[in-house]
Amino acid sequence: RQCRMELREVEKLYKKEKLPYVNTTKFSVEEITAKILAEKGLQRHKY
Repeated sequence: RQCRMELREVEKLYKKEKLPYVNTTKFSVEEITAKILAEKGLQRHKY
């Protein structure tokens, strides 16, 4: 309950300040990485 309230408050703050954010609750680390790279126009480097 407390956690949900804090998340709502943070999301409101981010929207107010026009800060980008990604709700990562339902995504794997790989999916999060792919989304961020796509939004920023970056390419993944393989070593």
